[in-house]
Amino acid sequence: MKNGLAVSDAGPVFSFGLIGRLDILAEVFDKIFIPAAVWEEVSKDQSKSAFHQINDFFKDKVKEITSFNELTFVMDFGESESVILYKE
Repeated sequence: MKNGLAVSDAGPVFSFGLIGRLDILAEVFDKIFIPAAVWEEVSKDQSKSAFHQINDFFKDKVKEITSFNELTFVMDFGESESVILYKE
């Protein structure tokens, strides 16, 4: 049984990508998104071994936040956008 929506920060994206198991996310969640800030973080180094798998899996799952990001004072940009995207 799938569990609705997931919004991810870069850590799980890199972790599942490195072990070649991004498919687990699709098995567990109906919808998966990452904010643009996380996309920038996970796609900036195209030489990483997991880049192509991450790119193929997430390229159509990137969402822009529509709210002001007031959380950057307490967490990094990708984490804060993940929280805001989930709230939106």
